[in-house]
Amino acid sequence: MKLGASSDISGSFDPEIRTIEKEIAQFFSEKGSEFVGRHPHVSTVMVYFYVRKKLTQKDLQTLTGLSAGSISKAVRQLVKMNIMQQETIPGTHMNIYSMKHLPFVYPRYFFATGKFVGNIEKKLKDMKKVLEDNSEEMKELEGYTKIYGTIAQILSLLPLTEAFMTKLEEQMKT
Repeated sequence: MKLGASSDISGSFDPEIRTIEKEIAQFFSEKGSEFVGRHPHVSTVMVYFYVRKKLTQKDLQTLTGLSAGSISKAVRQLVKMNIMQQETIPGTHMNIYSMKHLPFVYPRYFFATGKFVGNIEKKLKDMKKVLEDNSEEMKELEGYTKIYGTIAQILSLLPLTEAFMTKLEEQMKT
């Protein structure tokens, strides 16, 4: 995404890929907020940053359909938690935000992941299969590589989550 006075990203992913991106965001906003105790709007915003990397509040409104106030509140919370960073786009009064790191901050975040991981793994595998089964038609679509890569990356990390939780539980016992 180019940094400019206007950052209209509404047309940057092809509609089929955008539908999959929305499905991922919806799933994580619902399920993610259940196990980390964050508001679904915050979870939704975090998912879009994970996929898109840099966004303005206007971009987030376009992607999520949330109000300016809801976006502003979610972004402020993430900046305050030191998860997001804010830059001013040169020559404008517009800010662009990026995720500094994933918010793996509290042990309770991991202790609740067992059930969550089982739920998301099947859903992500199904999404990946759809993308692979239709790769010939979809691979040239804008955003295909980014969405496929995001799903593959999350799936590759899921087995590590269980090992990490086990290790963390052992450390907490001592």
